[in-house]
Amino acid sequence: MTVANEIVQYAINLANSGMGVDKDGMWGTQCADLPCFIAKNWFGVDLWGNAIDLLDAASGAGWEVHRMPTEENPRAGATFVMAVDGHPFGHTGIVIENSDGHTMQTVEQNIDGNWDALTVGGPARFNTRDFSGVTGWFYPPYSDGQAPEPVFEPTSDEIELIPENGTFTVGEAAINVRRAPNLSGEIVAVYESGQSVKYDSKGSANGYRWISYIGGSGKRNYMAIGQTDEAGNRISLWGELA
Repeated sequence: MTVANEIVQYAINLANSGMGVDKDGMWGTQCADLPCFIAKNWFGVDLWGNAIDLLDAASGAGWEVHRMPTEENPRAGATFVMAVDGHPFGHTGIVIENSDGHTMQTVEQNIDGNWDALTVGGPARFNTRDFSGVTGWFYPPYSDGQAPEPVFEPTSDEIELIPENGTFTVGEAAINVRRAPNLSGEIVAVYESGQSVKYDSKGSANGYRWISYIGGSGKRNYMAIGQTDEAGNRISLWGELA
């Protein structure tokens, strides 16, 4: 069963990594891909429509939906939905802290509205916004019944590496190469979209799947290629493996 904090932490990790998710394989990392990816991968539900339709889609799935105006404030773990002037598809994102009713702390994809065929959306980013244009929010069926505040756990340099020879090709967004398997590790290189790296092992640590190899310096390097669940199973991939 999924608790709200698991989804909140997933969104935080995604924003920290500078990556995004593309649930439907179309138009890159659009805003609706994030809540729709969560709905499918954690709750087995395909939410339909664009961002502006998500309240109706969630209601149709039997989920808890709040429509404006309401005396409720969105809690951490909510998906907010808003209308945007001149943008028929609306906008959406994940609330990561309990709101005070004046602002929301969120993680959102494609904040700048790159929705047309010439662009590929935008990665997950942290944001603070007020309630202008917000039409409501909804909650998946969390097993804890409410959304606690996120727990920020310290990262570790420890990782159990599994021998595996392969090639990873970076997807749409550049990925840092680090000296340790966590987002605090020293950045020693950056691989841009389309570049490939050969690796000799893989492992899971700190919420990410890492590939590893010996660099030109003779020291071991680590590259995060996707996120993992609590059991260490990969749940996203930021490129292609061969």
